[in-house]
Amino acid sequence: MVYAGCNHTNSEAAFRLQYRAWIESFMYNRDLKRLAKAIFAMLGQKPDAFGIVLDEGGWISTKELHQALMAEQGFPHITSKALRQFFPLYRPEKFEWQEDRVRVRPEWQSPGLTIYKKVVPPEPLYVTIRPRAHAHVIAHGLRPGGNKRWIVLSTDKEMALRIGRRRDRDPIVAEIQVLKACKAGLVFRRAGDFLYLVQELDPQWMNIPPLPSIHEKDKHSRGPKSRNVKPDAEKTPPRASAPPLEQIGGFVLHRTSSHYRGPIDIDKERRRDKKIRGHGPKWKKDRHAKKRSARNKRPHEFDEFGNA
Repeated sequence: MVYAGCNHTNSEAAFRLQYRAWIESFMYNRDLKRLAKAIFAMLGQKPDAFGIVLDEGGWISTKELHQALMAEQGFPHITSKALRQFFPLYRPEKFEWQEDRVRVRPEWQSPGLTIYKKVVPPEPLYVTIRPRAHAHVIAHGLRPGGNKRWIVLSTDKEMALRIGRRRDRDPIVAEIQVLKACKAGLVFRRAGDFLYLVQELDPQWMNIPPLPSIHEKDKHSRGPKSRNVKPDAEKTPPRASAPPLEQIGGFVLHRTSSHYRGPIDIDKERRRDKKIRGHGPKWKKDRHAKKRSARNKRPHEFDEFGNA
């Protein structure tokens, strides 16, 4: 269901106003307009300049949009949840949105934005590989991951790294042998000025860096260290035991009669306190006695005016 001009209940309208007031306390109105303009440029004008490939109709998931937005300057404070709520609450007029995806309205999109024509691309083209899939790609090639339809290639190495860092911190860059792939019948499609799309890549069409050696792999591994490995005795000397307190001028308290209070001593203190509470000035005793007698009087002992 597309949220475009639909009616809202009073509770929904109140929540929208409340959240809008909250979000404007963190970002000024001009920042919201600047965010809308940036997203409009990314989705409606030049998506290839931001490393974005739109689905049919110009749609893109809010997760992918957030990943691309994080690479731009000026928007590091926007979370994925805030971006999803930005559209139904701020309601920019040039956009349509659903629960997990968004697009620029068709009348505001650049002509032919999602028409990807067959072309023979220039050389070289670059693609990124996740390190944990390195060996698999060398053996079996590269296929689109998840619910993606295309593998995104770039004419610029930095753009390829920019796209790859959305999925992994340290992606591996592979160069595509375009002429060899075209002779083998691989179809390339153009997506703007910087990006090209394919549906698969065979390992014989890619110049893939070799697998790292075991030493380098262990050196750059980010996994937790094994608990079975014992530390070297030279690097971690055994911990020295603390000296006795008597050697450093301290002393140890023992359970002596000077500080130890047993049950008998506690009972004596209670009896003494009870006796002390009975002693006091006469005027205080009379006041307490008067209060007690007033509480114990019955209702019929008062006259019609409430006096005793």
